Amino acid sequence: MISAIVMAGYNNKWAVKKYAKIVAEHYGEEFIETGYKPLREFKTVVNGKKVSKPLIQFTLEKLFGTDIIDEIVIVGHRMLLEQRLGNFITGFQKPCRIVNQSTTYSQEIIKRFKILPRKAKYNSVAGNMIKGYAASAANRNRSHVLYLASDSPLTTARFIENFVQLSQAYQKDCAIMFPAVLMENVTDKLGRSSLKLINDTKHQLSDKKDIHGRQGFRLSSVMIANPYHFDINTANTAYNLRKALNPNVQLRLFRITRSLGYANVYSKYFFKKDLSITEVENITSAFFNGRLKLIPIKGEESTYDYDGTEYEFRCISDMLNCDPE
Repeated sequence: MISAIVMAGYNNKWAVKKYAKIVAEHYGEEFIETGYKPLREFKTVVNGKKVSKPLIQFTLEKLFGTDIIDEIVIVGHRMLLEQRLGNFITGFQKPCRIVNQSTTYSQEIIKRFKILPRKAKYNSVAGNMIKGYAASAANRNRSHVLYLASDSPLTTARFIENFVQLSQAYQKDCAIMFPAVLMENVTDKLGRSSLKLINDTKHQLSDKKDIHGRQGFRLSSVMIANPYHFDINTANTAYNLRKALNPNVQLRLFRITRSLGYANVYSKYFFKKDLSITEVENITSAFFNGRLKLIPIKGEESTYDYDGTEYEFRCISDMLNCDPE
């Protein structure tokens, strides 16, 4: 049993315009999301009929429907979430509460998690992570929680249960656990490439490798973490570096890894082509100041998140209409 924290935050208009420009310039895509993304309606098939649901509801349905989750905390726009999903949430017996993104830190939280307000603003990703955790039962036990993004409607309950079960072997020693989702094709259904790594873990999922012995992996919409065991002030930087196609981001990644004592990462990945999962774990553990574990797992559907582009909306809508789950 584990607490689940659903990340349903939002950016201000300036940040949205900046991100839309990056998407257009570096990805060649049109950014269409101008409202509150977690409540963007997507159509799917239920019992042979098409129905429309808010994006976040797909995730909540999986969490309410599995016994492995004992409580749910949602962090986002409380008023809008309650207006749209209040009746849906109260229809379940499982505890579920909504924490407002605009809520500021208490002094106790700042002290307990050693927050640097300039690096982890109260309404940022890091701030939402901490406020969600502080509102959960896990905070009382100082235990790990399951974090989920609200924008991945194809993530299944089976994937969540499998990842939580696999993570139990590492929770004693690791602060953060990510599923490294195996991608067996060159690109996925959204045309995205994977990160090619040598799988030197005990989780061997396929014999299919490239000529360098590597396999493709992508991160999904979930992670398990314990904010008591890593530096939460690093979370926003890591989140902002997640789109590595931007040349400025690539340069920043290179500088960060070099400052951590890994000056050959660029060469290892692009020229030697021998970067391993264990080496990535060591680099990211040094960055977060807490042990990180990547767990190879199958479940490509969990990687399809809606960032707000017109292309993603069409592709994910098509997949939802083909696969009701």
